[in-house]
Amino acid sequence: MIRVAIYVRVSGTKKKLDGERRQDVNRQIEVIEKYLKRAGIKEWKVYCDDGKSAFTEDLNQRPAFKQLLNDCLRHYINEIYIEDITRFSRNLTIGIKWLKKLSDLNVNIISLKEGQLDYTSSKGWLQSNIFLLFAEWESRIRSEKVKSGMERVKKESGKTFGRPKINRRDK
Repeated sequence: MIRVAIYVRVSGTKKKLDGERRQDVNRQIEVIEKYLKRAGIKEWKVYCDDGKSAFTEDLNQRPAFKQLLNDCLRHYINEIYIEDITRFSRNLTIGIKWLKKLSDLNVNIISLKEGQLDYTSSKGWLQSNIFLLFAEWESRIRSEKVKSGMERVKKESGKTFGRPKINRRDK
């Protein structure tokens, strides 16, 4: 019996409002559920990390992913569906570690964008590593652009980012 999981994740940024993150979570779930229904799969469990980074190794920062891994260890789940590799991990080293662990447990990971992340063959191993490498590279480029933009704004306007100072009068 195939026990199916959907894993969705959105990053937590101050700029994104909770409603926007919720919409992205719902969109990911809807896309994957539509795919599963077309494939004739009738039952699944959804694991959702809302406002969590895919760059961290600390599973306490991703409670739904931690629960998913625990359920895989208990053999409750043997197929995981994700929208794309960036929902799984944006860190090459960590992503490889988790793909290997799940592969050793005979858990299939299916990305709607990249296909099955097969760690059992040399071709699948290479493809999965390339997908993870590009996910991390994309994340690093985005981070560099944000930092560069913040530095430019600070240089041009003298303004820094962060919480505004509140002037309070003592009574």
